[in-house]
Amino acid sequence: MRKIIAALLLSFACAAALAGCRMTTTGDGNLGAAAGGTDLGALGVDGVIKQLSELTEELAGRVEKAGDTKAGVADAQKLLDARKAEMTARIGALKRGALAQDAAGRGRWLEAEVDGTQRVSQLKVKYLDASMRDPELKAALDRLAADYDAMFKDR
Repeated sequence: MRKIIAALLLSFACAAALAGCRMTTTGDGNLGAAAGGTDLGALGVDGVIKQLSELTEELAGRVEKAGDTKAGVADAQKLLDARKAEMTARIGALKRGALAQDAAGRGRWLEAEVDGTQRVSQLKVKYLDASMRDPELKAALDRLAADYDAMFKDR
């Protein structure tokens, strides 16, 4: 009898605790500003994925299209520095909000995160010969890749 009562009381306590833990979300399942997150509005998972993809391609393009690779990496680093805080906030809000409720979105997000990280990391491989001769270029490429990866780390 004690085990049944203890189990019922534990179940009741858990249910009561969970009842107070509801998140306030916007209509599309994203954490709204009322819940302390960044309001993603209509962006949702696919919107943030699109923005991440555009940023990634712009970063890689600045390096690859530059006549001087070191100048291209510096230009890409300036762009990343300017947009990193905004993207990090969006990614964090996405992870706390929409991804917690959307299994298909988690799959799309994981794919986008891996693709982006791989695209930026491949710059280190593409310019390996030049970076072996130029330690400053190697350090700049390493910093660019590390700063890009840091956007995805949970804080």
